[in-house]
Amino acid sequence: MSPLQPKAFLTDLPAYVPGKSVDEVREALGLEHIVKLASNEHPLGPSPKALEVIRQEMMHIHRYPAVEERDLCRRLAAFHGRGLTPEHFFVGNGGADVLRILAHLFLEPGTESVSGRLSFPLYPLLARAYGARPVLVEPRPDCGLDLEAMLAAVNERTRVVWLCSPNNPTGLPIRKAEFEAFLADLPDHVLVVLDEAYFEYATDPDVVDSLDYVTQRPNVVGVRSFSKVAGLASLRVGYAVAPPDVVRLALRARLPFNTGGLVLRAAAASLEDQEYLARTRRLVAEEREFLRRRLGDLGLHVLPSQANFVLVTNPPGGQAFADRVLKYGYIIRPAGEFGAPEAVRITVGTREQNEGLVAAIQAALEEARTSDPLGASPS
Repeated sequence: MSPLQPKAFLTDLPAYVPGKSVDEVREALGLEHIVKLASNEHPLGPSPKALEVIRQEMMHIHRYPAVEERDLCRRLAAFHGRGLTPEHFFVGNGGADVLRILAHLFLEPGTESVSGRLSFPLYPLLARAYGARPVLVEPRPDCGLDLEAMLAAVNERTRVVWLCSPNNPTGLPIRKAEFEAFLADLPDHVLVVLDEAYFEYATDPDVVDSLDYVTQRPNVVGVRSFSKVAGLASLRVGYAVAPPDVVRLALRARLPFNTGGLVLRAAAASLEDQEYLARTRRLVAEEREFLRRRLGDLGLHVLPSQANFVLVTNPPGGQAFADRVLKYGYIIRPAGEFGAPEAVRITVGTREQNEGLVAAIQAALEEARTSDPLGASPS
């Protein structure tokens, strides 16, 4: 046995499990035509302006980043407005790294964090990684985050409340009025983190926007990402919008050069490509409604998402159904790890991809009915 003695609370910490990759499925099943609709990736790829910057910067990747992060923070402040300054931003190696930095700042043994049981599984993992106790709150009957119950779970040991809006895996957003009611009674010693990785896909004007609160409250932080709407998932760049006091602490806690110059310049370029961003939002809004309608026609219940994915709550067996669909060359995500073992999460693709997926799902449903005629119908 190794003489090494890691922290006791880390020895049974489960790892975050990502969705299946195309290469993994191709190797396992020998399929040639594979469409991945499991990881909420961009249906069109990166902005052409970002790609051009990447080509230009390739010759400089032997250099450490210099002013690129400062430039991106300036551009973010100008882009978002509302009294935000560059001092309200810090950048991480993807949105997950930003969440980790916040956990590192505020969580330790003897403290607690609160999050929804039906939400992004990284939140309780981060709490446990820093020795804190994760408190998981059950969702409302409509699968939305229960902010009243989450507020009731807050006590003197609570340091962070994690709120995902639109929530992963449901796609359901938090509304402004419910967030303000929650915030009004939240103790000042608790940091509320609004994880808004999918915010840009929301079309409902009543969806809460963290940027409206960051300059007003010392304990509100928004976290956003260039992985989703900007299509830069592989380059890994996310950012926090936070009170300057929190930003100053974060800059001390993170690792040096936690993002690269090429990545930061690509993010800045995509931020300025408004035509690309508008086209992306329009495509996702149209296609998620297409998916909801067509899957509903098959007897499946799809939650009214505001993200670039939908959650199907009643397929005939979450993991088993995803495996059936996989045989037709479409990767979708079983939602068990997210707190919904009977559901599947499906990324919004292009019309061609979505039509192929619907056909694959219809075939999988027929297959399920044939093999289990009494228990395989959606309900």
